[in-house]
Amino acid sequence: MKHPAINLGIWLKSRRQQRGMVARVFAGQVELAPAKYAELEAGVARWLCARQEQLIPQVLGLSKEEAGVFAALLAKARAAKPLEFADLFTREQLEPARLRHAKRQQLTAEAKDKILDAVFRPLQ
Repeated sequence: MKHPAINLGIWLKSRRQQRGMVARVFAGQVELAPAKYAELEAGVARWLCARQEQLIPQVLGLSKEEAGVFAALLAKARAAKPLEFADLFTREQLEPARLRHAKRQQLTAEAKDKILDAVFRPLQ
């Protein structure tokens, strides 16, 4: 089962695409920076405040039923535990494409694992 915030992002992206709206333009219309909106579609719901809760249904032209679904998904996303970095990305997605060090030697698998461990280490 996916995290509720990820489900919200998938649902929102689907509705935006159904309306034929470009993400960057939509972000501006709901008063979010494009980067914050991209994170919202990925599942980071912390950027949504009361203003966006009001604007998103208006800009998308959601019916009452769809607006209810949006409100329910948002409530579930906010009630869930915060997303961890590992909820959004896998180790394989972030594996370095080129593993060479300054002397043009291939890094070892152990070095690659250390890099990935550092990336996925929880923040304290």
